[in-house]
Amino acid sequence: MYNLKKIKNLDKCEPIQALCIDLPQKPYCTNAKGFCHIRTKSLALNHSYIQPNHPASVKWLVFDIDDPNAIFAYYDNDVPPPQLIIKNPQNGHAHYCYKLAENVGLWGNSSVKAINYLRAVYNALQRKLGADSGYSGNLIKNPLHSDWETYITGAKPSYELAELAEYLVLQPMSKKQQASNEDYFGRNCNLFNKIRLIAYKISDLYSERELYNELLAKLEQENLSFDNPLFPNELKHIAKSISKYCKSSRFIEQQKQSEKRFSELQTSRIKNRWGDNTTKKEKALEMAKNGFKINDIIKELEVNRSTLTRWGIKNITTKKEKALEMAKNGFKIKDISQELGVNRSTLNRWKIKPPKKSNKNR
Repeated sequence: MYNLKKIKNLDKCEPIQALCIDLPQKPYCTNAKGFCHIRTKSLALNHSYIQPNHPASVKWLVFDIDDPNAIFAYYDNDVPPPQLIIKNPQNGHAHYCYKLAENVGLWGNSSVKAINYLRAVYNALQRKLGADSGYSGNLIKNPLHSDWETYITGAKPSYELAELAEYLVLQPMSKKQQASNEDYFGRNCNLFNKIRLIAYKISDLYSERELYNELLAKLEQENLSFDNPLFPNELKHIAKSISKYCKSSRFIEQQKQSEKRFSELQTSRIKNRWGDNTTKKEKALEMAKNGFKINDIIKELEVNRSTLTRWGIKNITTKKEKALEMAKNGFKIKDISQELGVNRSTLNRWKIKPPKKSNKNR
């Protein structure tokens, strides 16, 4: 409390410098709520509101405290002091900014456990500070702007999430809460996870650019369902990340391996249920070639007709059928026997008769 100090020389304030370094290269900014535009960092810092975090990660936890005595909220509620407090001198309301020691990714290869832990800490700190639960965190008061008063508290340069958690009561989240879209972290994570599953199924139908456009359209549609939608630039980052990954050699190789594993799994399931039919199939093919009837093969090998059809038995021209065809076309018994490699007794059993001699006109 006694370290609370209003900053006059803003350009030399270390927490402000740290925030400026961590800003996105092209953040959203505005001088009036309700409308935003993208500018380079140097130009964006001339505006009264600015985007504090990169769309894909969180480095600063920011809170909106709508209370005339907001500047004392951390002291009154026994929580660690923020690195920066940015106050509206007209009503006393303030934004609190806590810097994290490490970025927490919101999608892509980010850990789901890490994101849920971040959400739990953020929500608990939000409750304890009495901060606005509807605040999206997309924009903060620019600490360099003349509209605001900026304070430092003597806080350490950054916090681990675990350090903040020591002052809080974390509420375990149910699966329903984890899947909710009520907070900034939930919207980013759930949008990414929902759209990437769609992308995996359709990625081979489009080029990378076409896939990007397709995913962006779906993201924009989903984003309309939020009370506090994500900025368009954040949707573009998500679409770009997914489309780029889907066209990478890593993803293509994973798809091949996945298809291979699925095929092996299906084969294993069939074998477990029906047994290994490799030997039976070979026997069935051999029997069919040697003139056995379909019904005889079914009885001998204890398989059904659909299995034989699947093995292609139905479409095989047997030696018997060939012998009948040759006899019909006038071939002699001796020629048929030599051609098909069967003896005369077999031909007799198949009722193959020699061609009839034509009557000569006398």
